[in-house]
Amino acid sequence: MTGRQKREKTGEIVEETPGTPKALLAAVIGMGILIIAGTITLVWVILHRMNAGPTHPSLPASVPLQEDAQGPVTLPPGTRLLSMARVQDDLLALHVSENGQDKVLLWQVSTHRLRSGLILPTPSAP
Repeated sequence: MTGRQKREKTGEIVEETPGTPKALLAAVIGMGILIIAGTITLVWVILHRMNAGPTHPSLPASVPLQEDAQGPVTLPPGTRLLSMARVQDDLLALHVSENGQDKVLLWQVSTHRLRSGLILPTPSAP
């Protein structure tokens, strides 16, 4: 009989629960210990990071790897820079006014070279 056993002398039936396997009991105790250890470790890490000093500043997004051998790009005399826009990663479009004439020049940043672009027509007066 698995769940019930009969007493010999009195004849009454007494229910007994089956025994818990030792391996299951050991696994439950082990998991409980791991949960407690993990919680303590998590609290310790959070407190350690909160009490740590300020972090070092991060590096800028782009760091020049070497000094430029070429000098800065200069616009022709009498030219004013009106606006600038990125065309590609390495190419900028410069909207300039040269002696009253609007132009768009292309500047290749990596080689520091100006390329000719568009000459914009002057708007006619109404």
